[in-house]
Amino acid sequence: MNKRTRLIVSLLFVVLIILAVAITRFYVNAGNDPAVNGGNESIEKILDTNEGGYSIFSDSSGSCGISESGRILAAPEWESIEFAGDSICIASKKTGGTVRYGCIDFDGNVTVPLIYSGIEKQLAGGQVFYCAASIEDDSIVVYDSSFVPCFGKSWKSCHFSEDELLLSDERGRFTYNISENGLLFRSANLTGEIKERPYELNIYSRVLLSKLTPGMIEKMAEFTESYMAYAFDGDEAPFKEAGVDLRQFKKVFPNSEEIIQKRLKAIPEIHIYNVGSEDGTSAFDVFVSADAEILYTAENGKKESLTTCVKAYVRFRGNYETGLEAVSGSIEPQAPEYPQEETTSEDTTQVN
Repeated sequence: MNKRTRLIVSLLFVVLIILAVAITRFYVNAGNDPAVNGGNESIEKILDTNEGGYSIFSDSSGSCGISESGRILAAPEWESIEFAGDSICIASKKTGGTVRYGCIDFDGNVTVPLIYSGIEKQLAGGQVFYCAASIEDDSIVVYDSSFVPCFGKSWKSCHFSEDELLLSDERGRFTYNISENGLLFRSANLTGEIKERPYELNIYSRVLLSKLTPGMIEKMAEFTESYMAYAFDGDEAPFKEAGVDLRQFKKVFPNSEEIIQKRLKAIPEIHIYNVGSEDGTSAFDVFVSADAEILYTAENGKKESLTTCVKAYVRFRGNYETGLEAVSGSIEPQAPEYPQEETTSEDTTQVN
């Protein structure tokens, strides 16, 4: 097949596609055209009309649809319909005995899945938001005015005030300021446990928060918990699931053969720092200050214990677009500082 023949075949293929689309649109429009379906008999009552001339109507059974200039665009098959911005409506339908909410366009195509028990409009900071509560677990998804999710996760609760949004989940609370410029991450307050020892992670730095999302913070906290458990007792299971290189993650006092047992007692501090970039990619360190109790065999053969402070640094690389990966974990110091045995007067005499 020469070049000219291929060009002709390509043009014919494009024409066939255009004809197929045109024929499909004709039948769809014909099916919705009042002139074809017996006039305006399905439109019993106009419930609302927007600035663009689109109307929400109900039929004789009370079901709702969408029309334009008397022409039905979305069939009356919905429990309720409410205008919610440009070319989008909040709609509900009863399926399996449950009324489910989502969004449709003016042609009745579903644009937000019907998985919510309700969708509420919120006004704050001059912005419009929508909070959708899941039927399955009551978790809440926050959408912007165009029904694009504001966050990559759902929430246990959300509360809007005049210019503030407070979100919470099982890990903690996240606060945003709201203005005409959008959402500004103001603070993050998390709680967690490492080997049954509680800790609090609080972030207030605007510079740091501008580079983070709640999901990133929670991911770093969760991985750090797994790393600290590994550093103390060698549990590799979480690392195998994450697919990280264990050689880059150090344990607590790995070469101290005299140590019998290492136990985490408390976590006085935990922080996240922005450490610049690596190859143009943002990097962050999670710093953990931990109190450890060490049971060891002293030089005299007796079992002794001491409490010491270890400092852990967990390095992460990535951002909210590319995602995060844990690349290394280190512990300082590498060996405990044991107390020196007291020298008796007899020992001093022998030395002299």
